[in-house]
Amino acid sequence: MKIVFILPLLLPTLLAMLMVFPAARPFIWRLMPLAALPALLLALLAPVPLGVRGDWLLMGASFGLDEVSRLFLGFTALLWIAAGAAAREWFSGTPGERGFAVCFLLAMTGNLGLIIAQDALGFYAFFALMSFASYGLVVQARSQAAFEAGRLYIAFVILGELALFAGLALAASEAGSRLLADLRSAELSGLSASLLLLGFSVKLGIMPLHFWLPPAHGAAPVPASAVLSGAMIKAGLFGMLATLPLGTQALPDHGTVMMATGLVTIFAAVLLGLSQDNPKTVLGFSSVSQMGLIALGLGAGLMAPAAWPALLAVLVFMAAHHALAKGALFLGAGLFGAQTGQSGRVLALIIVAVPALVLAGAPATSGALAKEALKSALADGSEAWLPWLIVGLTLSGLATTLLMARFGITLWRKPPAAPSIAVPEGLVLSTLGLVMAAAALPFIWPTAAGPLAAPISAAGPTETWPLLLGATLALGAWIRARALAVGPQVFRDQIARPFVRVAKGAEKFVARQRRAAARIGRRAPAIVGERASHWRLGHTAVAALIVMVLIIEANGWK
Repeated sequence: MKIVFILPLLLPTLLAMLMVFPAARPFIWRLMPLAALPALLLALLAPVPLGVRGDWLLMGASFGLDEVSRLFLGFTALLWIAAGAAAREWFSGTPGERGFAVCFLLAMTGNLGLIIAQDALGFYAFFALMSFASYGLVVQARSQAAFEAGRLYIAFVILGELALFAGLALAASEAGSRLLADLRSAELSGLSASLLLLGFSVKLGIMPLHFWLPPAHGAAPVPASAVLSGAMIKAGLFGMLATLPLGTQALPDHGTVMMATGLVTIFAAVLLGLSQDNPKTVLGFSSVSQMGLIALGLGAGLMAPAAWPALLAVLVFMAAHHALAKGALFLGAGLFGAQTGQSGRVLALIIVAVPALVLAGAPATSGALAKEALKSALADGSEAWLPWLIVGLTLSGLATTLLMARFGITLWRKPPAAPSIAVPEGLVLSTLGLVMAAAALPFIWPTAAGPLAAPISAAGPTETWPLLLGATLALGAWIRARALAVGPQVFRDQIARPFVRVAKGAEKFVARQRRAAARIGRRAPAIVGERASHWRLGHTAVAALIVMVLIIEANGWK
C-alpha cells in the first residue's frame, strides 16, 4: 500500500537526480510528461479515504487521501503532465535544460507531496520544497527582469515560510498532535489562525501579499508560469482547507478581514492588470483577481461554520476551474508565441479564446457555474455581508472579461518569446488537452467529485450581462486607443475600408450583370426570330397534316 504514495514522489525526485548525468538527459526529457502520471493514477483509481504511515520518514510521516485531496491531486497532476509536455518542447536540448528540469521536477515533488501529506511536518517540508525550487523557474531567463522578479519572489517566500512554520508549530502544540486532521478539529487560538492565514495567503497571492505574483509569472518561462499560476498558488488554498478549523470553529474577525481583502483584491487587480503590456503579467493579475473570489468563500466559512459544507464544495470546484483554465491560457500564450505565420497565430488565438471565455464566466462554463454556486453558498453566511458579496461576485465577471480582452490585445502585440527549437506542433497537444479539460469540467465534475458536486449541479442560471458589458467596454476602449494611435482620419479610413471594398465588389457584380443582360438583349431578336421560324414551320406542318387527314376521311366517307 505504501508504494502508491511513494511512487508519485519518488519518480520526479529520481528524474531530477538523474539530470546530473548528461547521457541520461535526452531520456529524462522524454519521460518528463510522465513524471506526474503516478499521482494522476492515484487520484483516479485509489479508494478514499486511504492512509498509510511511514515511521522511518520525517519522525513518522503520514500520507493519505480523502475526497478533497483526491480532487486537488487529480487536477494538479493533470496540469503538471501538460506543463511537462510543453517544457520538453520548450527546453530539451537548450543550454539551460538541466537547471530548469531539476527545479521543475523538485517543485512538482513538493506540490504533489503536500497534497498527500497528512502530518504537519511532512506538509511543511513539501510546501517549502515547492516554494524554494520554484525560484529557479522564475529566474530561468537570467535577465535583469527575471532576477528582480526572483528577488521579490524569494522575499515573500521567506516571509510566508516563517509565518507558516510558526503557525503550524503553534497549532500542533494547541491540538496536541501533528496530524492535520487533529489541527482541523482543534480549537485554535487567534494567533495560530492568523499565522496560518498569513503564510498561506502569501502563496495564494491575495492583496497586499500579491506583489511577487505578477512579476514572477511574467518572468518565468511559459511551462513554469502554467504551473505557478494553475497549481502552486492553489497550495495556499489547500493549506487553509487542511489546517484551519473551517466548519467547526467561528473566527469572525479573521473572516471579516478575508472577505474585505477578497473584495478589494478582485477589482484592484483588474485596475493594475489593465495597465500591463506583457500578456503573462496580465494573466498574473488575473490570477490575483480570481484568488480574491476564493478569499470571499474562505472568509464566509470563517465567519459562519454552518455554511462551510456548501462553501467547501464550491471552493474545490473553483480551484479546479481556475487551474485548468489558467494553465490552458499560459500554454496557449506559448503556442501563439511559437507561431511564425499569420494563419497560425489566428488559429492559436481562437484556441486561447476558449479558456478565456471559461475564465470570464460565459454561460454553461465552469466559470459561470462557480460564481452562481458561490452566490448560493454565501446566502447561508453573514447577512450583513451578503449584498456586498453578491455585487462583488456579479461584477467580477465584468472585471475578468476586461482582463481577458487586455490579455488578447497584448498577446497579439507582444507574444512571449519562444525558443528557436520550439515547434508549434509539439505544443498543440498539451494546450488542447487543457483547453478541452477546462471546457468539459462542468460535465465531468458530477462523476469526479461525487457528493461534493451537489452545490455545483444545483447552481442557478447565469447572468450574461456582465460578460456582454465587459466585451462592449473592451471594444470601445480598443476603438478609442486605435483612433488615438493612428489619428482620426486614418482610423475613419480603416473603419470604412471594409465597407468600401464591399461597395466596390457590389458595383463590379452589378456591372457584370448589366453586361450579361446587354449581350442577351443584343442576341434576343435573332433568337426570337429563330424560335418563331421554328414555331411557324411546326404549325404549318401540323396544319398540313390535319388537312391531309380530312381529305382522306372525306374520300373514305365517300
